[in-house]
Amino acid sequence: MMSLMHAYLRPQDADTLFTDGQWIEAMLRFESALAQSQAECGVIPEAAAEAIAQACATVEIDAQALAARAHCSGAMGMAILQPVQQWLRSHRPEGLDWLHWGSTTQDVVDTAHALLTRQALQSLLAELQGLQQGLVALAERHAATPMLARSLMQPAQVTSFGFKCAQSAAALQRSRAQLQALAAQALCVQLGGAVGNRATLGAAAAAVEQALARRLGLQACGYSWHTQRDAWLRLAMEVAVCGGSLAKLAKDWSLMSQYEVGELHEAPRGSTSSAMPHKRNPVHCMQAVAQTQPVPQLAATLLACMAQAHERGLGEWQAEVAHAATLWRHVHAAAAALRSAAQGLQVDSARMQQHLDGLQGVVYSEALAQVLAPVLGKPAAQAAVAECAAQALALAQPLHLLLGQWLQQQHGTVEPQLALALAAAADPQQAVQASAQGCRDLLAMIHTTTAKEPAHAHP
Repeated sequence: MMSLMHAYLRPQDADTLFTDGQWIEAMLRFESALAQSQAECGVIPEAAAEAIAQACATVEIDAQALAARAHCSGAMGMAILQPVQQWLRSHRPEGLDWLHWGSTTQDVVDTAHALLTRQALQSLLAELQGLQQGLVALAERHAATPMLARSLMQPAQVTSFGFKCAQSAAALQRSRAQLQALAAQALCVQLGGAVGNRATLGAAAAAVEQALARRLGLQACGYSWHTQRDAWLRLAMEVAVCGGSLAKLAKDWSLMSQYEVGELHEAPRGSTSSAMPHKRNPVHCMQAVAQTQPVPQLAATLLACMAQAHERGLGEWQAEVAHAATLWRHVHAAAAALRSAAQGLQVDSARMQQHLDGLQGVVYSEALAQVLAPVLGKPAAQAAVAECAAQALALAQPLHLLLGQWLQQQHGTVEPQLALALAAAADPQQAVQASAQGCRDLLAMIHTTTAKEPAHAHP
């Protein structure tokens, strides 16, 4: 169970992913479906399969007792079988000898893990889709809202808030597509038997695997992945990459929410500080930042678990199972927090314009140098702009006007057409057009891609 220190950073429905009850249900579901699939393929008697299915549907398993048995044996798959065996022995002994036939403990846990991961994937996709929709709405509304672009944390040029939102929405679109593509390869039943060669099932192995996959709604990959975890880990790594995109968005919005910047505000939520009633903390962004902090380390841990010895890992696989769920929970929680932030986000476009105006046009330096280059040559144009930019900030005077004065001093006159071109290059509405077009292009791509998605891609 999560502690209080975890709970306040997570969405209210966070406990629906990888719960103890879900693990127990999934492992029992595997044993029931395995027996029914084997009976369907003529591997075990029908009566035995019916008995095993009844046992799995009836037996009650205490999570703490299960953990204690697994701690003693070192195998969760063995621990889940013991109460089922006891039930069969007492009620339907005809199924006892056929329980878990041709399977191994890792088959149970891996397949259960795939079932729970499928559920976690659907939950994550739903949050990502909701966040993406919020970002698209912001992008459409603010496609041409000028704001200061920052590079290396310093004023750079003019961009638009809509373009920033569209870029994040496009990143989430790519993650959603990757997650669904990788899930088709990774969410498979595990049915390798003791050492992955399915020796006990023999010629019926492929048919049993396919029947089992059909019953569980998973894929049948046709091979054992006990210690070959590449497809499985690729899916987890895309979850981590998605977490990185969420972390970037949370950081940007947090910085824009600083009082000194004041370009964004989360929706009001009452007091967010015990000592300072005036504060309006970006709580959802804070939660997303906190949730994404462990993601790189979790990804590294899972990758380190790939070096599993021979046909069954000694500790590596067990560590992977223990930590994989945590990765999914963190990224899901971050997506949920940012979706909530996007739904109530307040954009202060006037403040954005103030930041541009306060820089006296130095953010238009590249465009101004391009206007002067045909007259002065590129090196001289850039030198003139650099010289006048320092004066513009020191004297609080618009850069394009100082450039006009500089030209008059150097050349005695300024052609009216050149003066108009300098003024146009320092117009924020003109400067924002490249970002506005970039925003519209990204939105068109997102809408086109979304329209092509199959219905099942929309949780």
